[in-house]
Amino acid sequence: MDNESLESEINELLSNQTEGEYWDFKLKWQENNADLLHDIICMANNQTDHDGYIIFGIEDQTYDVKGVPDTDRKTQQMVIDVLKSIKFAGGIRPTVYVKKIKIDDKPIDVLIIKNTRDVPYYLTENYQKVSLGNTYVRVGDTNTPKDKTADIDKVEYLWKKRFGLNLLPKERAKQLLSNLEDWEESSAIPGFPKKYFNKFASEYTVTINDTENDKKLKKPS
Repeated sequence: MDNESLESEINELLSNQTEGEYWDFKLKWQENNADLLHDIICMANNQTDHDGYIIFGIEDQTYDVKGVPDTDRKTQQMVIDVLKSIKFAGGIRPTVYVKKIKIDDKPIDVLIIKNTRDVPYYLTENYQKVSLGNTYVRVGDTNTPKDKTADIDKVEYLWKKRFGLNLLPKERAKQLLSNLEDWEESSAIPGFPKKYFNKFASEYTVTINDTENDKKLKKPS
């Protein structure tokens, strides 16, 4: 997303005069990395299927645009280095970007947490007060507290998202076809087209009539 589009979107969020399920206003960057980590995980596990935004330089009570002082700004690499030092389940970490924009001619930092299907993100080792195994989510304008874990229905939603169980059949089929190694050939019947089934969702099958396409579905040697 270019800066102009992002500025327009942030202005629209500001006009709501509230925080929401995928955006949060903060006057300044978190001083403690555990607070930063917690906020990132909650946004990565938001329930809206939308990129998360943590927007710095905005008073979160009045929604006045104050700007971020140069001495208080963080770079994208600084945030990535924090995440790389922490043990996430499966070694999969949230994907983040830092965009520097201007609102009312004042410098604003936007930490973008990308929407992915790698949810839920959680830790396998405690990091200060951020606990291992806890699933932290963003619901409405509220994050799961560090000493709690999300309600079971919120956790269930995230696992369904990971495995594509909340997709419509057509979209689910597209997702399954993106991993060709998950497809196995059925027992071939001489004279009939070859058929493949998905190992993890056997109700999805593919019939191949074209020899060239058949080769593409086979596992790489």
